[in-house]
Amino acid sequence: MGCVFRSGWRLSSLLLLLPVLMGAADPQEVERAAAATGALVEILNLWHVEDYGAIYDRGTTTTRRLFTREEFISRMKALGCRTTCCHTTFELTSADYRSPELVVVTGKVGLEFSGRVVPRFQCTPGVRSYPMTREADGWRIDLTLILPFF
Repeated sequence: MGCVFRSGWRLSSLLLLLPVLMGAADPQEVERAAAATGALVEILNLWHVEDYGAIYDRGTTTTRRLFTREEFISRMKALGCRTTCCHTTFELTSADYRSPELVVVTGKVGLEFSGRVVPRFQCTPGVRSYPMTREADGWRIDLTLILPFF
């Protein structure tokens, strides 16, 4: 549908607004889908700069109970992969509004070898879906979906 990258996720917001302009979608649904997409892009950018503590802070309350912040950071460092930079970080396929608290964002995520350790899985771009959950303080991600070997 559109490219989403570090400073350009607003482009995806414009593309998500097209159905509203054509009268085919509820503006609040589109606004929530754009916000959830923006939150995911922020998380993917944090992954690129290896700010795993900030990613942990953006995890759902439920998944943050599964492991401590230190355990999450350690597991992320051990992956050996990170998201690619800039315009190749994320290419939006769809943002499926399910409810005011759930938007499933799907797109191609660019991954690359981080150079620290031998990757525990194949670090190649691929299409992935991330259910983004709205909690009191913002859109959150299921941290187990980032850790492929949870």
